[in-house]
Amino acid sequence: MRTHNNDTVTSLGSRLKIEIFQKKLTSPGGIAALLLVAVGAGFLAANDLFLVPFIIAGALFGITIIYYVFFKPLIGYYIITFISFFIFFPSHLVGRDLPGSTGIELLIFFLFLGTFLSVKTNAEKKSNLLKTAISIALLCNILFFIVQAFNPNVPALTAWTPSFKRFIIYFLLYICAYRLIDTPEKFRYFVRFWIVFSFITAAYGCFQQWFGYLPMEIRYIQSTPGEYDLLFQGGQLRKFSFLSDVVSFGILSGSMSIFTLIIAAHEKEKKRRYRLIFFSLIMILGMAYSGTRTTNILLPAGMAIYGFITIQNKATLMALFISVMVVMFIMFAPIYNPTIERIRSTFDSKEESLNLRDRNRHFIQPYIHAHPLGGGVGTSGVSGAQLFPTHPLAGFPPDSGLLTDALEIGWIGLAFTVLFNLIILYQGIYYYFRMKTKEYKMYTVAILATLFPIIVAQYAQVTVGQIPGAIFYFSVLALMKRLKEFDEAESSPAASLVAD
Repeated sequence: MRTHNNDTVTSLGSRLKIEIFQKKLTSPGGIAALLLVAVGAGFLAANDLFLVPFIIAGALFGITIIYYVFFKPLIGYYIITFISFFIFFPSHLVGRDLPGSTGIELLIFFLFLGTFLSVKTNAEKKSNLLKTAISIALLCNILFFIVQAFNPNVPALTAWTPSFKRFIIYFLLYICAYRLIDTPEKFRYFVRFWIVFSFITAAYGCFQQWFGYLPMEIRYIQSTPGEYDLLFQGGQLRKFSFLSDVVSFGILSGSMSIFTLIIAAHEKEKKRRYRLIFFSLIMILGMAYSGTRTTNILLPAGMAIYGFITIQNKATLMALFISVMVVMFIMFAPIYNPTIERIRSTFDSKEESLNLRDRNRHFIQPYIHAHPLGGGVGTSGVSGAQLFPTHPLAGFPPDSGLLTDALEIGWIGLAFTVLFNLIILYQGIYYYFRMKTKEYKMYTVAILATLFPIIVAQYAQVTVGQIPGAIFYFSVLALMKRLKEFDEAESSPAASLVAD
């Protein structure tokens, strides 16, 4: 009897799968089901239960996403990435912050489980990723973060727990990207996906600049005390597109513009090259419209390391020359508007906000020297004022990723961060010069030129950790190893014999 029931359930599940995923509910049975749902929704709305259909629809949508994350994890990875680009946009429309980040973290955890349920990996290569220098450095940082749970300078784990959870989630994402994107075709799709959605995000930021914020977005800005004054700089509002804040938008647009521009420089097909250059220009405009002065160093830093690694190429010399000319034009051309003035103020030694940050750094140095483990996670800035109001660091504005580390996890933690950044550069450059396939070398140097400016920008902003940029950051850290494996497979004697 139990076997008969199991067969019935299996048969019903198979029929539902065929109706939904193959026939797309276009069969008579599917249409009847949709009519039934419509009548039911109308009945509930007529009885003042209009929220119930939306709750049910949301639940069905969530179940569908979890299905793909578990059983089709590659599709699930891109669903999660797609959601991460737009997860904050509903908050802008309804005028209040919604807990979207927690949902993304939960989906990434499910994705990690899904990769072990659905992805088959060669047994000999399962541990290859964790043997790399970047993986070892990441694990060391995780271990040091665990040590921070016992930091005597912070009275509770209120801020440590969510920070540690996010750290672990990003490490799981790092593993997921390596396991899922395991062929050159999948990597090329990854590149196209990120370029297209970064372009869409930058284009919407340009829309906000050229046509103004939507009324709902203005209400969202005004709903937070002091937010409007913070965004209104130089006679105009800074732009954040679909993302959570102007810094996340500026960093994403600026770094992805470098990634796109380098790929365009190596593209042989003219139409595709011009399209990529156009995408890159829109991203650069989005970066400028964010009004985040830190991002103005991204393009010069990215092109500098690209030139350093590939200086022997004529295309590199031409790209560097054009970049220098563009920078000179922006800095010295007799053109004046709020966006250009904001960019120029980045390098103005008389800018009061920059001098204030320098004074703050000098003021807090004795505390850093006296606390090798720092004051504790989440004890500085606004979070410190809210969670630990009596702590010496509470309310102190770090305004920098590196200074935040020095204050909260101490100069030992800062040393771990700096070492991790150096290892990223070392492993990427090492891979580049060991590779033989031009395409994979190009992707590797593009990744390095994208990551290096983010690393440099940590001096002035918290540039790592915000979605969707964090998804790209931790994914490409793992995918550099994949690119090396692709190159080894295609450059091996066996591959050469097959080609012959």
